[in-house]
Amino acid sequence: NLFPADLTEGGVKFGDLVAGIEADVLGKASGSAVTIGVRPEDIQVAPADGKGLHVTVDLVEELGADGYLYGHTDINGKRTDLVARVDGRRHPNAGETVVLAPVVGHVHVFDVETGERLTDKAIASA
Repeated sequence: NLFPADLTEGGVKFGDLVAGIEADVLGKASGSAVTIGVRPEDIQVAPADGKGLHVTVDLVEELGADGYLYGHTDINGKRTDLVARVDGRRHPNAGETVVLAPVVGHVHVFDVETGERLTDKAIASA
């Protein structure tokens, strides 16, 4: 999952959640936005009242104990598709809206213009 994210004080926006980034990393960005990357196994379904990206579920691929949720959201006026690993037996259904949040310490940040990775390691979410 790679998608654009706006920089904000103290980090990057992941929907209505702020994933914290150190000031020296923020200073490396070419502009006011970055690309963030999160692997499907590093995104979790948050509680309904939790913070994160509000995603419409398109399909859940059931693979036994695991499943893959394929969904979409709107980021900066553009449809953005996302994939998250979910419990294969208890998962949201197509058509539902869920909140997805990154697992703490598993978000990667890249410069929009150069594609260069700005973080030496994954960042935590607040």
